Amino acid sequence: MGKLVVRGFGARAHLGAAMCAAVLLMSGCSSPESEVGASPVAQVRLDGAQLENLLEEFAQGEKNSEVISDKQLRENIPQAQEWIENVKVNPSKCGVTFAEPVADQLRNATMGAVEFEDSYLTVAIYKDSEFLQAQWDAKTAANADCARYTVKRGNETRAYHLAKQPIDSSAGLSDGYVITSSDGSSTQQQLIIRTASSNVLLGLQRSTSAGNTANEVEEASEILQKLMGQLTQ
Repeated sequence: MGKLVVRGFGARAHLGAAMCAAVLLMSGCSSPESEVGASPVAQVRLDGAQLENLLEEFAQGEKNSEVISDKQLRENIPQAQEWIENVKVNPSKCGVTFAEPVADQLRNATMGAVEFEDSYLTVAIYKDSEFLQAQWDAKTAANADCARYTVKRGNETRAYHLAKQPIDSSAGLSDGYVITSSDGSSTQQQLIIRTASSNVLLGLQRSTSAGNTANEVEEASEILQKLMGQLTQ
């Protein structure tokens, strides 16, 4: 599997992680099966340093992995926001949208991420589960009609198709989909999985390919469930 290319336009390093934070934590394309609070789970309380330490332990032993702290993500969010605001999306409600600055949207969350060789794992711990639920529902509703859309940046236009994937998860909320994008000469596929429990929202984005998606979904779900278990134990 090749190196992850975020959104098909080649964002890299911490900017790529910040963009994944936007894509994974503030967008959704399927209806929630249940509420975050469906099963009583204690609220998770970690500051940025504590979350960074937990992610360091979680990623220990993974080759070429890098933990990206809350501070590093926030430093790159303005650049990520500027990057995405310079693209034209049709329909405009699709893709990642910024009705308000990303930093404002995430002011109630502690964030962290891990960049692996082929994927980004992103974490947001909100102050309460109600705020997380509201964010999830708002983005799910906004993207309900976005199975197909186009994104233009400069002279490059890519067409996107979203295909929902079945997810086996014990979390209160979960969704997964494959985003296939093409500029007419090349095609890329990204798998995005999100899961939420209590006040914790996790996301994983990685490259995938036809014929291997089911295995990728299973592997990604296992990674997220393992981390969720460590966060909510």
